[in-house]
Amino acid sequence: MKPFALLDDAQGGTLELLDDLARVDPVDPDTLDDALNDGWARGWRSLAWLPYEWGKVDGAVYWFARTAALHAFPASGPGHLSPLTPDITQADHGAAVAVLHEAIAAGDSYQVNYTFRLRGRLTGDPVGLYRRLRLRQPTPFGLVAHLPEPADPWTLSLSPELFLRVEGDQVTARPMKGTATADLPPTALSADPKNRAENLMIVDLLRNDLSRVADGVEVVDLFGVERVGDLWQMSTTVQGRLRPDVTPASLLRATFPCGSITGAPKLSSMDLISRVEASPRGIYTGALGTIDPGGMRLSVAIRTLTVDAASNATLGIGAGIVADSVAALEWEESLAKATFTRPPILKEALRVIDGVAPLKAFHEKRLSAAANELGYPLPDNCIDDAVRDTPPGLWRLGLDVASDGTVEVTRSPLVPVQDVTVLLAQRPWPVGPLTHLKTSERAHLDEAWRGAEMFGAFDAIGFDEAGLVLEGGRCNVFALLDGRWVTPRAGMLPGAQRAAVLDDPSLLGTDRIDEVDLVVADLRRADRIVVTNAVRGILNAHLEERP
Repeated sequence: MKPFALLDDAQGGTLELLDDLARVDPVDPDTLDDALNDGWARGWRSLAWLPYEWGKVDGAVYWFARTAALHAFPASGPGHLSPLTPDITQADHGAAVAVLHEAIAAGDSYQVNYTFRLRGRLTGDPVGLYRRLRLRQPTPFGLVAHLPEPADPWTLSLSPELFLRVEGDQVTARPMKGTATADLPPTALSADPKNRAENLMIVDLLRNDLSRVADGVEVVDLFGVERVGDLWQMSTTVQGRLRPDVTPASLLRATFPCGSITGAPKLSSMDLISRVEASPRGIYTGALGTIDPGGMRLSVAIRTLTVDAASNATLGIGAGIVADSVAALEWEESLAKATFTRPPILKEALRVIDGVAPLKAFHEKRLSAAANELGYPLPDNCIDDAVRDTPPGLWRLGLDVASDGTVEVTRSPLVPVQDVTVLLAQRPWPVGPLTHLKTSERAHLDEAWRGAEMFGAFDAIGFDEAGLVLEGGRCNVFALLDGRWVTPRAGMLPGAQRAAVLDDPSLLGTDRIDEVDLVVADLRRADRIVVTNAVRGILNAHLEERP
């Protein structure tokens, strides 16, 4: 396969393909400007590859003679990643944190970003794997590249962190420091004193770095919180105006590597990193992106998977260590940053009555679409086979489909349910990139209906940050408002029974059902509420406020 790089802004909706590799320039801080000027003069497009150790080891500028804007990803086969395992033990991690605590107590540093590597193996198509990972963690700085040395053959980066953006004389950095899992409300991160203190340390460092080459340096959007895959991340924007004599090399001399992945003070923290980390970082926490005349767009290469010629995959992860850090919690935070690599299990649950699944066609359509979207091989007739092998009677039939196409089937007898009570969720629910698929990534949904059962209810109905009604933990909802039937259209799983009702509105005694934006107040004033569940069917529901 010929070298290429695909620059993927999943948030902005742009894809740029760089191909026809013209040259690879090894670069250090002293040779970068000359290499850039020569490549620009030839009309080539650059991809900068700068490892964390840049300056001690060479980086590279990959020059491409051709670029193209794409409207869709190139065709790819399925790609799979084996479970990743740390290259250190938790005891090793704890010992390193103890060393860093001693150094912090001695005044050698305020914060050290301590990292380690996860190892695994890739099988199949790396582009297919990238596409699956992208579904779970869409970012503005995505990159999938097949490159010659010094890079590994494959780089799959889903970094959410901007290192440097230059537009004319305007320079912007957006360091990311502070993490919480997305099952918590965003205020759990934005109001947390520890995360705010860590973020502020790094913001001060970046502000000082930029002040060496820019005027009017200012901080905007302090302690901003954004959703990144399964996590909340805290970021702050720092910006200024570059002085006229500043070149790409002088800007990078002042700022590289990004302070968010070193700690503060930068040099002493980097010295501690070299003492305690078990392996070189390589491109992880370095910089990736483009450098053009009058412009630069570099990410901090976190959430970045590299694959060598033997298909060995490496992912770097880590966390900031401060005086009051608890080693066990930092270990868990580090591992949480790799959750986007774990392939979700596709799930289906069917109602089977004496060997017949009434909604089988809807389940088949949904499962096939989900498997195609995630690149999972789906065995032929897997639903038919499972239904055929189900004994007579009323059953709940469950199918779990793994990323390798393995299907696990479960069966449990069903007791019919009549009218039910539903509650309202206590706080907004996260709406992520996989919300529209029925997968194993549904902890908040399972917590919702199980919590409702504790109050004698069937389910809890959730809503998003904007107050729009979504769905229940295990049901979809329909409401009769002002004489017409409506159902939420906001970010939810398309249930099989819901699809059947929309396909045949007469199931609700009407000839039309509208998909609309619903708010909680609409449910409170509804003349009638119906919830649907593929296993339980169509159920009249009564909304109660939780005590």
